[in-house]
Amino acid sequence: MFQERRAAFDRTLTAIVQHQQGHHGWSHFHRIVRELLVEGHPGFSRVLEAVWSARPHISDAHLITLTSAAVRQIALREKRDTSLFGAGVDDVTRLRLLRDLVEGHGAELAREMCDRSNSFTGARRFLVPQLIIGGFAAEHGLDEVRFLDLGTGVGILPRQLNNKAVYDRFSKDLAWEPYTPEYRTIPLALRVGADAPPLPSMEWLRSCYGPSEYYEERLEELLWSFDMTTEEGRTVVTAELDILDLPRLADFIRVNRFNVITCNFVLFQYDTSVQQAIEACVMDNIASPGLFLTMNPSHGLLRQGCRVRGRLAGEPEELRLAAASDAHLIGTVTMETDLPIVMGGRQEEGIG
Repeated sequence: MFQERRAAFDRTLTAIVQHQQGHHGWSHFHRIVRELLVEGHPGFSRVLEAVWSARPHISDAHLITLTSAAVRQIALREKRDTSLFGAGVDDVTRLRLLRDLVEGHGAELAREMCDRSNSFTGARRFLVPQLIIGGFAAEHGLDEVRFLDLGTGVGILPRQLNNKAVYDRFSKDLAWEPYTPEYRTIPLALRVGADAPPLPSMEWLRSCYGPSEYYEERLEELLWSFDMTTEEGRTVVTAELDILDLPRLADFIRVNRFNVITCNFVLFQYDTSVQQAIEACVMDNIASPGLFLTMNPSHGLLRQGCRVRGRLAGEPEELRLAAASDAHLIGTVTMETDLPIVMGGRQEEGIG
């Protein structure tokens, strides 16, 4: 029944093992997951089939990262993290340990993967929305921004907006081409983050970070950002809302009159038809003038980079706004053709 899905999952696994970002710490694990898949391990097959039955629209890239996080959560709790994920362990030993974990915790593994999403949270990802939303509000004469972050996870992005200290720490590691847009304070009247229950715990969040020094640094940045945004956190409303529940999503947007909505590293988790349905729901209900801003991996997590796209209320076309060299927003952001439509600014040579 799931033969085609298994084959597609294998192809994506093969590609993601070769990801150029070698410091993410997952490569060893992804390799042995593929070994488990190829050998047709009964327990692992049952886990995958449970997820595909419960979540028929899940993307293969999301399923791979979800498998990694769910296994690591159990491994951390059971004190097996070093032996299962450590770089110094040979693959034969690692594969045996993974088999043991799946056989001993298969039901829990399936339950977590059916109910949760990968909740990796990049502390730097607000840098681009901060500048684009600030420019959009100024260009369109908005007195107030009623802001909604869909798939908010632990809700850090709504807290970070307008915090200049956090912006200044991270922005120095991100170069804009051909020029850096002006930093503007966003006239925020409402800050809301929404995500499907269960909302991620810190235990789950920790398991979503790769087992490497690089990801330990990214986690430190997130925890520091929480400390630095305590005041903003008091004004953020967190709503339990599954964006796949389109009628409820539509009602939530209309009732709260949201005019700026972000959805960062969420849509790629679903197949194309679901992505399109979510975008249509947002655009049918967002207040005008309004902006729907999305950020997604450029290549389905198979290579580095992300793309930033936007839609304006009442306009059918998706706008190409920017492309980042790294999904963690360290490196370069290149402006694309349609950015001035959203936020004004100079029409400099090189955009597009």
